Amino acid sequence: MLAISACGPRLEVALRHEPGATVSLIALAGPAPRSDVIIAAVDLLLRSAGLAPGQLDAVVATRGPGSFTGVRVALATAQGIARGAGIPAHGFSSLLAQATRTSAGQVLAVQPARRGEVYAQLFTRRGGFPEAAGEILVMAVSALADSEVPVIAPSGLTLPAGVPMAPSGMSAAEALLTLVEGLAGCDEATLVPTYVEPPPALPLVREV
Repeated sequence: MLAISACGPRLEVALRHEPGATVSLIALAGPAPRSDVIIAAVDLLLRSAGLAPGQLDAVVATRGPGSFTGVRVALATAQGIARGAGIPAHGFSSLLAQATRTSAGQVLAVQPARRGEVYAQLFTRRGGFPEAAGEILVMAVSALADSEVPVIAPSGLTLPAGVPMAPSGMSAAEALLTLVEGLAGCDEATLVPTYVEPPPALPLVREV
């Protein structure tokens, strides 16, 4: 299984040979990921494992919300690999991936939005995988310090002092691998972006 997480402050690409096996992970911090960087990371992981793309069982990616460029690049890369290699593909919410990183019973998963803001969604876990317990909200980063439940955020996202943090046991890309292993089957139709707000190039349209 191959996983691509590119909605947060860093790009993560992970490969797992079989359920329960050790994960190979490449994580790159910096500007919004470019398609050539993702392809290079995928190629490195596959070559180090002695695999060809067609030997993968599936490829999964984050579909947002998060970085507009990261969302598009991750989904396009996953779709290109899937169609080129003839393998299944699936897209997951980046907030669900964050919530899957922790075993906390209730957690507020966040992803970076525009400057000074985050996308946030409440999740609950009653055995198995976390489930959304509310809509996706856009809120000020500073407001997270008042959260009544622990927060789970992507690596590299700077949060104010005093934010209650949930313990994390894996990366977002590893969380994607955990999620896909729990699926009955992949659906390429899920490789569509989740945009809570319009892209920066498009002005907000407000009703008068």
